[in-house]
Parts: sequence; structure tokens; C-alpha cells
Amino acid sequence: MDAVTVRTVALGLPEAEEYEHGGLPAFRVRGSRFATMLDASASTVNLMLGEAGIREAAAAWPEHCSEQWYAGRLSSARVDFSDIDPGLLRELVTDAWRNRAPVVLRRLLD
Repeated sequence: MDAVTVRTVALGLPEAEEYEHGGLPAFRVRGSRFATMLDASASTVNLMLGEAGIREAAAAWPEHCSEQWYAGRLSSARVDFSDIDPGLLRELVTDAWRNRAPVVLRRLLD
């Protein structure tokens, strides 16, 4: 997987848009950030999965996911997408989107 594929997956979700967050590409749905790419040369993305989702992802796929803390709180799952299964990455990005999307939009994927 590469950053272009991650971007394509994120932007393929309903009402997802790309913007710049701290000089880095990020993705939001209706104003709520659900993913941030860390570096153009890195193969990682931070996904806002919610505390339970972050812990679950880090426990289930420790070779790809790790917990990220910011300002003393569990903020995201850092996902290394360099050798991740495309289906798993799609699932994780979609879960992050679902975590931040309003109910009316989440229903579009049900």
C-alpha cells in the first residue's frame, strides 16, 4: 500500500474531504478529522478510531497498529500501511470515518 491508495480510500467515503492539518494531509467528514497522514515519505497514518477502537486495533494487529497519545489522552491509532492487507486498511479507515461521521452519513454504509 502507498499514500495514494490511503488517500483514495479516505476520499471514497461519503462527504470525506482532504485538508491540511499542521502542514500534513488530513481527512475529515463534516468538519471532524478522522485521519492524518504523517509524512509524504512515511508509510503511516493516524486514525481517530475512538479509545475502544484504538485499543482493539493495537491488540488485534500489533504489527500494523500502535496507540498514540497526545496531551495525556489516547488520541489515535498509528497504522503502518507499508505491508498491510488492503482490506484491513480499508476497514480501519472506514471505522475511523464511522467514528467521526454523523449518524445520517453512517447509515449510507449500512
